[in-house]
Amino acid sequence: MDSDKTRRWFLRGSVAAGTVALAGCASDDDDDEETEEPEEEEPEEPEEPENGEEEDEGEEEDEGEDEVQTYEIWAADQGLDTIYVYEGEEGSADFEYLESIDVSTTGGRPHMVHYTSDYSYAAIANAAGPVVIDTETKEIVAEVETGAGSHFAGFTPDDEALIVDVIGDNKIVKVDFDHESEELTIDDEIVPSDEIEEIEDTQNPVCHSYDHSGRSIHTLGPAYSHGGVVIVDHDDFSIDVAWPGEEVQANCGTIPHPTENKFYLTAGAPSDPDDDDANGVGYYYVLDTEEDEVIKTEEAGGIDTHGFWYTTDGEELWVLNRETNDGIVLDPETDEEIATVDAYGPDTGDEPDTSDAPDIMWSSPDGEWMFATLRGPEPVSGGPHAATGVTPGFSVLNTETKEIETVVEPDPIEDYSDEELEDQDTPTPDFHGIGVRPVGEFDVSVGTPPY
Repeated sequence: MDSDKTRRWFLRGSVAAGTVALAGCASDDDDDEETEEPEEEEPEEPEEPENGEEEDEGEEEDEGEDEVQTYEIWAADQGLDTIYVYEGEEGSADFEYLESIDVSTTGGRPHMVHYTSDYSYAAIANAAGPVVIDTETKEIVAEVETGAGSHFAGFTPDDEALIVDVIGDNKIVKVDFDHESEELTIDDEIVPSDEIEEIEDTQNPVCHSYDHSGRSIHTLGPAYSHGGVVIVDHDDFSIDVAWPGEEVQANCGTIPHPTENKFYLTAGAPSDPDDDDANGVGYYYVLDTEEDEVIKTEEAGGIDTHGFWYTTDGEELWVLNRETNDGIVLDPETDEEIATVDAYGPDTGDEPDTSDAPDIMWSSPDGEWMFATLRGPEPVSGGPHAATGVTPGFSVLNTETKEIETVVEPDPIEDYSDEELEDQDTPTPDFHGIGVRPVGEFDVSVGTPPY
């Protein structure tokens, strides 16, 4: 699997070209230049430079400029059941809105985004089950109900199935995906507490990703007090290894090392505003997936440690703390902290209604940016003290400076009146999941797990 780690960012041929055209990056003139043969003409004598100036050598106009490579940012607004798609250009800090996708089916509340290895399909985890979207047409092509609180749906490394973490029904569900008919069919399921004596029925699957042998590693929760980990062997779809909360209290993020047999998990709990002694926690674990043992447990420099992601060169692993709106950067070779992120969102007050609440991250394929979703003032999931934010949307951080470049607000909260914000029946934006889909060619080391 390691030898294929760069394949996910290469989209060549008719599919990529068609998508670029769909995104408005190819004009009729560009098409004509590619298809028409130029007529032979007699060479013209060069014109004399004006005012007696000599013409600089080496400044001949390029006959054809390189095509600008583009990518898409998919931001999931679980407050309004919408995926907003933006276009980014290589090396640019400008992001153009393309379109919106209504994902209100299967319970709505889109939580997370995951892609097949060739980025032709996206899986969106909704409240009652996943939907699968054709990424070129932006149409929902399949959906299935897997149970209440379906939190994350990720394609298996062979793209033949979805594995769904279902918090409400306390199970891990395997859903076969037929690419030809574009149909989803439930194949199998595991209830961790039924299989492992040390796992309680309050410890529910939350998120997962895959190690380099193809096993899925799942955190349990969602509360920190219900944290734990199970590893599923997909040869017979059974639990291979389990850690109860007393040993590994992970309850959120999961991501493998790009090349080594290591795996990272996050654990976090918000502080209690009514209890001065409940300060909240935030830290990360590192697993050795060859020996199936914990090799590091370390604080993440803030409260309610949540999402994380690699830079596209694989040299940095960014970690964010949701309640304190800050984070750290790890060196994946040593697993040591090498930098800090002072703020993922621009609002940094001491109270929830004055501070942004970042949640999930993804990096741009050109290596320039790290995108982080920002929760809204009326979060529909997560503890209110940690998940309540100010500016719903996603922030764009410079990977070199670790500072915010801009904030993209697809549905500005300023457009809502005080009455609408106070009315519990009026939905408001609340961004949670995010995904980045390359459209052009990008030669990078780290794309979509499992790499």
